[in-house]
Amino acid sequence: MPDTEKYMNTMNLGRDDDNKFGLKLGDICHINGTYVKANGYNYCGYEEFEVPLGARARIIGIKQTNLNGKWDPHTATFGVGDVYVDFELVDHSNPDGTPIRCGNRHVGCFAETSPQFAACPDGSGDIGFLWPESSPSLRWSGMWTSMLGTFNDDFQFTPQKTLDPKQYAGPGNDGTFHEYLTVSSCD
Repeated sequence: MPDTEKYMNTMNLGRDDDNKFGLKLGDICHINGTYVKANGYNYCGYEEFEVPLGARARIIGIKQTNLNGKWDPHTATFGVGDVYVDFELVDHSNPDGTPIRCGNRHVGCFAETSPQFAACPDGSGDIGFLWPESSPSLRWSGMWTSMLGTFNDDFQFTPQKTLDPKQYAGPGNDGTFHEYLTVSSCD
């Protein structure tokens, strides 16, 4: 029988540290990798669950650390480092109805923490990534790609949607969507 009380009490539950990404408790983010698993080793009696790419997760705890922060010799301290979060999935639950929770996960599992994260320029509301043009070796240099897609047998990813952002006008028809995102992401 699952230990629901222990399961629901994640490591950073309710903790709301100021953090370098500006994340807040209650924010809903999207899982950015196919490597995120919940209930590993049948944690607390719940079945292991492979969290799908793009799944929505509500932040229930945030811990800003100095791990991997740069050393400041003037103050003899480490600077702002990695951020860890506890979250529960919005659209998935365990068989007994409890929300699926993950504790103390690196914030890199959220798409919103990537500098390339962007809404689709066609206004559809799809989420994905705007790749810099300065990457000639990148398949999608200067393009917007959806976060969702498929993998072939060689684990090569093909996005569901690929667009040239230069085709779309930015907000207020002031320049292109690509110019708008490039300028706003630097602010």
